[in-house]
Amino acid sequence: MLHNIILFGEAGSGKSSLINMIVGEDVARVSGSAEGCTFKNDAYMTTIANTTFKIYDTAGLNEGDQGRVPHWKAIRDLYTLIRQLDGVSLLIYCMRGRVKENARANWLLFNKVICAEKVPIAVVVTGLETYDNPDDWWRDEGNQRVFKRNGMKPRAVGCVVSFAGNKKEHQVIYDDSRGKLLRLIARHYLREPWRKEKEKWLAKIYQETFYTDLCFLSRSRLEYSDQMRGKIGEFIKESGLKDEDSKKLEDTLLKAETKFRKAMLGKAFRTKKT
Repeated sequence: MLHNIILFGEAGSGKSSLINMIVGEDVARVSGSAEGCTFKNDAYMTTIANTTFKIYDTAGLNEGDQGRVPHWKAIRDLYTLIRQLDGVSLLIYCMRGRVKENARANWLLFNKVICAEKVPIAVVVTGLETYDNPDDWWRDEGNQRVFKRNGMKPRAVGCVVSFAGNKKEHQVIYDDSRGKLLRLIARHYLREPWRKEKEKWLAKIYQETFYTDLCFLSRSRLEYSDQMRGKIGEFIKESGLKDEDSKKLEDTLLKAETKFRKAMLGKAFRTKKT
């Protein structure tokens, strides 16, 4: 069985480096700039403890204009990715050294709105090269309090050094970090991917209340289900989104679902013709 893992986080948080660490070779291009270099959802295959995984290196969730929301295109692309995947087994939230202001919004969006709190989320903290022992970052009660204050309750936290460096001692720490990351994945991924439940959940995000096809004009009016509106309402309240941002979120998810449904209808039509 193939298990899908999605890495998400801000641009420059070290997602591509984690991909290389997990796979065991340099397969993902790493950028030293804050903008990052991953603009599309790239996927990489690997095997951990005799289990096959496909790991998606996603577009960076950059801070929005208000510093509280991720980029709308990234939300749309990530939603579309999850909508298309045949099951999701684990989410990995990659962050670099500290919890930024928009971390809460990103967390709530994935955990509550898109994945219905059904997929475990592990946090992997990168950028800890100055630590003799990267695990000391999580042992810091101040960092733990920040997580609790933001309502972030990860299934597991992995503190890693994702660059080997030139010195022997750095290579030792890197190898230890890699082993820790592989064990984290092997322990916490869903043995039965979020597949059937995902379809039931996402089918309720939007309900078709009116659809007709007359001549050359197709009209489609999609409406949020009460359940999804409730989840979005909770997210808006907990993340502190402003009115204009909450409207953008609804519009973004609506457009993503509309595009997905049209693509599926087109695929079904082409299959029927052949």
